[in-house]
Parts: sequence; structure tokens; C-alpha cells
Amino acid sequence: MKFLELNKKRHATKHFNDKAVDFKDIRTAIEIAQLAPSAHNIQPWKFVIVKDKKAALAEDLPALNKAQVEGAQYVIALFTDTDLIQRARKIARIGSKNLPDDMIGYFMETLPARFATFDEKTKGEYLALNAGLVAMNLVLALTDQGLASNIILGFDKAKANDVLGIDPRFRPEVLVTIGYSDDKLEPSYRLPVDEIIERR
Repeated sequence: MKFLELNKKRHATKHFNDKAVDFKDIRTAIEIAQLAPSAHNIQPWKFVIVKDKKAALAEDLPALNKAQVEGAQYVIALFTDTDLIQRARKIARIGSKNLPDDMIGYFMETLPARFATFDEKTKGEYLALNAGLVAMNLVLALTDQGLASNIILGFDKAKANDVLGIDPRFRPEVLVTIGYSDDKLEPSYRLPVDEIIERR
């Protein structure tokens, strides 16, 4: 599918039917999504695929978001790794057979030293940027797999780790509801491109 067509086909889908989703299609979408760019190639992502714990995850959500989570076949809870130093070293360890020595040094020494200087605000902005990059890639990849989806920001991030049993080192970012839908969605309004371009 051409990229323009893929983007035109993607819509925020909030109502799902009962058609079962093949887990393999979700895994393929995540495999595509994780090709997204990330700052320093740190890839600070964790994808938690939720099926059995949907009801617990939905329990305290606003009504519209609760209905989406309950009606979806799956929900992906996207987390980011707040321990950037360990994340960098993990990349070096796992990639040690494929990375040249200078890149191993970059992930083992250069990046950890840089991340050690981050205050909480800087780290938060850094993680949010990377989460946004991979989340957009994810919903496009799901669309490419023929799946409908929606990104949900409105959930209690203080409870997500406990509900899903995720180490508090990982920060919840967004929920992505997934399924099939019978809705015939119209494209959202977009500003004309000339309204958002300036030349100097």
C-alpha cells in the first residue's frame, strides 16, 4: 500500500465489532512499528498486549474510553523505559554480535554519561517524543494489517503498572485499542497544506 493511501485509510476508530483478531497480525504490526526512529536509537519502548486484563484496565476510565477498551479485541499499553542508562547498555549487550566496537562503546559509555545529566523534565520530554514516534508508526502498521485502532491518552497512569503487573521503571504513555469495525468513518478535517508552510 502506498504511504499516502495508508494515511488516508487510518482513522481513530472508537467502536469495534466482535470479529476475532489474530495475534500474529498484532505482532507483525509491532515488528513494523519498532522500526520507528528514536533519539540516539535508544528504542525505549515496551508493548504490553492486553486481552485478559482489559476489564481491570478499563475499570476507572472515563465512560467513552472505558467502552473502547472493553469493546476492543486487544489493547496495547505502550510504556517507555525510564532507566535510559540500562536501556543503552541492554542494546549493547543484545546487539553485541551485530554492532561494531565503536557503537558498543557508544551505548555502553557515551550514552550512559549523557543520560546521567538528564533531569526529570528532560527525561520526560525525551520519553514522550520517542513514545509519539512509535505510537504513530504503530497505528499505521495496524492499518496496514487491516486492523482498526485508536490512541487513548485519557487513563490513570498511576494505576496502569499495578493493573498489568509492569515494573514501575516503565512509564505508561498511551493505550491503543485494536479490533475490526463496521463504522464507515470519514476523514478528519485537515488544514490546507499552504496554511502550515512558511518559506524563508
